[in-house]
Amino acid sequence: MTQPLLKISNLEGGYGDIKILNGVNIEVPENSIVTIVGPNGAGKSTIMKAIFGIARVTAGTATIIRDGKEVNVFATKPYNLSKIGIGYVPQIENIFVGMTIDENLDVGYIPESGKSLEELKESMYVRYPDLVSRKKDRAGQLSGGQRQMLALARALMSAPDVLLLDEPSAGLAPALVDQLFDELVRINQSGVTILMVEQNARRALEISTYGYVLDMGRNRHEGPGAALAVDPEIVGIYFGKRNKG
Repeated sequence: MTQPLLKISNLEGGYGDIKILNGVNIEVPENSIVTIVGPNGAGKSTIMKAIFGIARVTAGTATIIRDGKEVNVFATKPYNLSKIGIGYVPQIENIFVGMTIDENLDVGYIPESGKSLEELKESMYVRYPDLVSRKKDRAGQLSGGQRQMLALARALMSAPDVLLLDEPSAGLAPALVDQLFDELVRINQSGVTILMVEQNARRALEISTYGYVLDMGRNRHEGPGAALAVDPEIVGIYFGKRNKG
């Protein structure tokens, strides 16, 4: 079996003395889209926060393959995760509202990307042309859809191997949700692996290579994303709820 690009094994943890995760296992193959879904409080977002040092890890490992070598994610400081190929778009506060669009992109850049700042910025403006005419505007003036474009562009400025997304469709108008998922497919097709937590479970699984269903901080179901999206048992139990966690 091919070694996954990102592997989370037996992850336990939470916030303070509150335990949320109870031995979660997630594998993210290279060039895939993997989605984590589940009911409210299942621990989905806590996985992302554990990787970035926001939630406390009490047991388990997380590794990423970088330049052919296995790197311990939990031994890497959160501010250095971009240097080992991990990008992140949190659910809230995912842009710097007091900075211009141009400055937000500058913040996302790291020299380790192997590309020049201007080269990457130009590629982001080509990808998101709606941002070009507003590059000198404060990011706080953008609409919800434009903010999410900027959040993705900022994360892509580090040329990540794997992009972690926490509830990317949250707060978007229904008309923009399909556009977002289409964009995530394009990002994946450009060579970026995606690990996503998403409240719009069925739509996210439809575009996913593989999916995991969490409940009570544990793995409950897993399989090809398209199959999970139409599984009657999973749809009946889990997809009738809007979920965060």
